[in-house]
Amino acid sequence: MTTKQTVQPQEKDLLLSFLSSIINYVKAHKTAVLTVVVILVLAGVIGYAYAAHVRSVEENSWAAYYKAQLAVMNNPQEVTALDSVAQQFPNTLAAQYAQLLKGDLLYAGENYAQAADVYAPLLNSSNEILRTDAVLSLGAARQATQDYQGSIEVLQNFIEKNPKSFALPQAYFTLAMSQELAGQKQAAQETYQQILGSYPSSYFGKVSKDKLAVLNK
Repeated sequence: MTTKQTVQPQEKDLLLSFLSSIINYVKAHKTAVLTVVVILVLAGVIGYAYAAHVRSVEENSWAAYYKAQLAVMNNPQEVTALDSVAQQFPNTLAAQYAQLLKGDLLYAGENYAQAADVYAPLLNSSNEILRTDAVLSLGAARQATQDYQGSIEVLQNFIEKNPKSFALPQAYFTLAMSQELAGQKQAAQETYQQILGSYPSSYFGKVSKDKLAVLNK
């Protein structure tokens, strides 16, 4: 059986006094209260409108990206379609992925210097996966243009700042290749050895073993 809790007279008086003080305050400051209410309502409306706008921009930017993808699938030289995504929807993730794809197309066409110029700004992306892809691609593109020191610097910086990245094996391997091509034999051997020690069963570990066998002759 439950017992009903009754409000004591003193508690009732306190509650009534509190409610009465609120009513009196509202009456005395009606204009100020109404102003605050209006401001809060407007803030809610503006916040909702902004959120809806952000969603709309995001959806439209991805639609534009997929449309650009179809254009380059039909004609790989039509990279301007990818630039239009960045122009219409600047600073969106879709625009960044469009530029990443543009860089990849330029790289595949052996336009390495142009590809490097496209990849470089993407290193500032807030998206970790895209940023990582851009770093690895930039390292490879600079290596392909024989800018070995530029490749080494971007990869060393990535490795230092991302000690737990899933892309470390590939980053180390591209670094070792650039070191080797730059004539930095000892540094290359040390990097290949590190790959072999840390990732022995991976593709990069196996190739590093072969590289070490050649360099140690």
